[in-house]
Amino acid sequence: MGMKQFVFLILLLPIISLANTKLPTKISDEIKSFALFNYDNLIADGYETEKPYIRQLANILNEATGVSTSIFFQTLTNEELINESNPVKYMLLLNKKTIAVSNYYFADD
Repeated sequence: MGMKQFVFLILLLPIISLANTKLPTKISDEIKSFALFNYDNLIADGYETEKPYIRQLANILNEATGVSTSIFFQTLTNEELINESNPVKYMLLLNKKTIAVSNYYFADD
């Protein structure tokens, strides 16, 4: 490898490392299905003490991305998500927040 190629690779590395990565289809579909089918329960959990649906979704996201469950739990209990009145918008907002904490996404906008 020549010096020019090496320098180019070094300059390209930060750009590559900042790129978002789509999760595999199977886990992406699982996250989308869970968020949409359990939307009412996820919103209700925002006002409850136990939050079983939010914990389950945080676990799914943890397994998919490797980011800690506690970080996803904090993300999922965010007022912006809890106050979203449309299930599809909820899922897309969750997708954006997942990118913000993990650089992974599960839905194309």
